[in-house]
Amino acid sequence: MAAVVTRIDLVSPDNKLKCSMHDSKSPNCSGPVVAVAMFDDLGGTDNHWNVCQWWVDNSPLAIACRENQ
Repeated sequence: MAAVVTRIDLVSPDNKLKCSMHDSKSPNCSGPVVAVAMFDDLGGTDNHWNVCQWWVDNSPLAIACRENQ
């Protein structure tokens, strides 16, 4: 089963962290990390991704999380 995002916590923008979802050459990455997405992949605990604004606004996982809250 794929990961399910359970919570998205906005944080102060941080240019020192790298977005977990994009590499530096990705055309979609919008820059600084602006949120921490907590997820359940049925295998671990306290799983999280550091994510950029593009991911928060456009990722199907993020959209599904918002719709389920």
